[in-house]
Amino acid sequence: MTERTGRDMIGEAAQPADEGAAEDAMRRLARLQPGEKGSPGEKRGMFTSDLTVNEFLLVREAGFRPLGLVLGSSVHHVGLQLGRWSKNQELTKLSQAMYQAREFAMSRMEAEASALGADGIVGVRLDIEFKEFGSDIAEFIAVGTAVKADGADPGPAGTWLNNKGKPFTSDLSGQEFWTLIRAGYAPLDLVMGS
Repeated sequence: MTERTGRDMIGEAAQPADEGAAEDAMRRLARLQPGEKGSPGEKRGMFTSDLTVNEFLLVREAGFRPLGLVLGSSVHHVGLQLGRWSKNQELTKLSQAMYQAREFAMSRMEAEASALGADGIVGVRLDIEFKEFGSDIAEFIAVGTAVKADGADPGPAGTWLNNKGKPFTSDLSGQEFWTLIRAGYAPLDLVMGS
């Protein structure tokens, strides 16, 4: 059995051309010391999150420890598709480009969460920004807070990871996440369509 570093995990999600971005992400993640209790006087790294104070406390009460802010991005050319405009039709090439770009952004965010040892990501936002330098260029950015089960019972499955062995993803707020866990349910994966 070999030990895998966070760099290896980030590299799996990123394409070879994105290696510089993965290195930057790993340097940022290395500065986090996710919620570990250090000895008195020990310096700790920064902790980042986009949870409000109430959301943070409710996520903790649900049995999860926030580890840090994780993100993924993908800049994609969404192109142009020609067709007969006299009838309604799906623009399949453009839809495919949108799905692929979102998948890259989400998988890169999940890879960052895995590198932190997270069981899931809460408060996920997926933003799309069209660039001024090209109306057919879009950046997809996935952002959320990585969390680790810290006393929360995973139930019969024995793990909080989703059915793909990756951290679960959820766009639920801290309050909604707390309510879901209290009701005996667990998030699996964020789904989306276009």
